Amino acid sequence: MPEAMKSVWEELATPAQLEQFERLARQRHWGLALLLVGWLHLLAFSLCHYLTVAEDYHGASGYLAVWVGELIGMGLIFRLCEGRRPAPTPFPPLARFVLRIWLAYFVLAFNLGTMNTLRGNGLFELFPAMASLASFAFLVMTVAVSRRFFAAVLVMFAAGLLMSAYLLDSYLIFALAWWIVLNGIGAALLSGRGSSFPPPLPAAAGRSPTY
Repeated sequence: MPEAMKSVWEELATPAQLEQFERLARQRHWGLALLLVGWLHLLAFSLCHYLTVAEDYHGASGYLAVWVGELIGMGLIFRLCEGRRPAPTPFPPLARFVLRIWLAYFVLAFNLGTMNTLRGNGLFELFPAMASLASFAFLVMTVAVSRRFFAAVLVMFAAGLLMSAYLLDSYLIFALAWWIVLNGIGAALLSGRGSSFPPPLPAAAGRSPTY
């Protein structure tokens, strides 16, 4: 690994950064928020599945409306779960890094939808690639935050394969994959048993791996 990249990982994945990130997640009730978002995503993409299979609807505008509604709902869930803040608290560097990962994911996911529409595909032929994008995002989380996110990498990897094999059911497969992942992360944060974020896969700051 190049020295510049190595130094970035070492700075992000220190025990102090991990503790700060986990404290922020608990203070803002991200565990509960992720559980609720998992159910919201299941509902939204089950609706997309119904439109595709039962109604044979393939208009981009209808699906876009569902996705935008889900994004608004996600924002409301996180805001309501967070409650009133006594004072503005800046994001620690690791939290900002994680936020940028998922902003990049949403931008690339939107780009996939746009390319599919421009290609004139009747179905969302490029949809399985969205699971690959999520798998890669969780792989970065595994390297930078915690090795536990590798389970999410495997779930999304398997979901992408299933979506390719069963394209008509891809919305339902994607919904269930995210439901499993978000409920798993949310439950880990809510459990409060030990650290929810053990060290990432590479040894950080010259430490030896603890697994």
